[in-house]
Amino acid sequence: VKISKGKFTTVYYATKQKEASKLKKILKIPGLHNVSNALAVLAVARILKIKDVTTFKALSEYKGSWRRFEIIKTKPYTLISDYGHHPNEVAVTLKAAREKFPKKRIWCIFQPHQYQRTYYLFKDFVKVFRSVSSAKASADRRKIDHIIITDIYDVAGREEKSISSKMNSEYLVKKINKKQVGYLPLDLAETFVKKNIKSGEVLIIMGAGDVYKLADKF
Repeated sequence: VKISKGKFTTVYYATKQKEASKLKKILKIPGLHNVSNALAVLAVARILKIKDVTTFKALSEYKGSWRRFEIIKTKPYTLISDYGHHPNEVAVTLKAAREKFPKKRIWCIFQPHQYQRTYYLFKDFVKVFRSVSSAKASADRRKIDHIIITDIYDVAGREEKSISSKMNSEYLVKKINKKQVGYLPLDLAETFVKKNIKSGEVLIIMGAGDVYKLADKF
C-alpha cells in the first residue's frame, strides 16, 4: 500500500532476528508462523514503550485461540483441534506439529471444506499431502504417519453442481497416491483411529466444517 500523505515510520521484523529463537522456546503454540506473529507483537509493544520482559511474559502465557492448534487433552494421547482448511494452513500446521512432537507418531483426520475450494486448489492439496507424508531421509522428521481424508464438507448455497459432481475425497486420495494417506467416511475414521491409536501418540482433527465435533468423541 502506497501512502502519499502524512508522516509515518516503517518498522520491520523478521524471523531471522535474534529474538526469534527465544520466542520459539517460550511460545506454547508451535510453528514459524506463530513466531512471526509474536515478533509483530513485540515490535508493536516496543513502539508503545512496553518493556520486553512484560511482552515476553505475556507471549509465553498465551495458549492460542479456539481451533488454532488447540490442545484438547494430552492423555492417553494428545488430541489437537485445528481450523486449517487452506493448503498453506494445512502445511504449516502439520509442520508445526512435527516440530513440537519430533519423535511421536502423528495422526491427522482432515475434512476438506467446500467442493469448489477443493476443486480450484486441488493441485495444491495434492502437493501438500504428498510432502507431509514423505520423508526424504531418516533424519527428516516432517513426515506425518497417518492421514485420513474424510468426505468434503458441503457448504449449502456456495457449491456449483457441475463441480461437486466430479470432485470427491476418494479422487483426491487417489491422486496423492501415498500409503500413509487414505480415505474414510467420518464415522469410520472415528472407529478406525480409536481402534488403532496408541498411548503417547498425537491426533490432529483438522478442517473448517463440522469435523470439530469429532474431537468431543475422543
